[in-house]
Amino acid sequence: MRLTSFKITAPLGLLLLAAADASAASGDLLSVDYTVFIEVVIFVAAIIILNALVFQPFLKLMDRRDRLTRGTMEEARELEAKVKSIIEEYETRLADARSHAQEERMSIVKEAQDAATGIISKAREENASLIEEARKKLEAEAESIKQKLSGDVELLAKEISSKILGREAGA
Repeated sequence: MRLTSFKITAPLGLLLLAAADASAASGDLLSVDYTVFIEVVIFVAAIIILNALVFQPFLKLMDRRDRLTRGTMEEARELEAKVKSIIEEYETRLADARSHAQEERMSIVKEAQDAATGIISKAREENASLIEEARKKLEAEAESIKQKLSGDVELLAKEISSKILGREAGA
């Protein structure tokens, strides 16, 4: 847009400079001769040629560059949005995986505690039965020893009393 105004004002300024040069060369500052018209025609032709060969391609190049830049910027914004959505999805999946792992870990710990409790209770039951068996054996042995000793006690008592008395007791 700025170049459009430049296209119009620059030729007029150059035209005035050319006219001033032409009149200064002739010596008379106020006289205008036919060379001014030739210079104007040359100037207009130069402007038309420069416009076709330089200005328009340059403007097209600038527009193309501007469009590409805008397109690249939009593409970058779209890619950034995609990256953000992928990161959010990743974080969501990671959080889900962590919670699932935590649940699994708690389940495994619970199973292990239940198994340990079962093993401990089974061991206590076995211990209790072993202790009960040992107690019954001890009681049975104690009873048999008492019975064995009860017969021996009378005999020992007779021997002790006969030794103390010096004669046989109970006769």
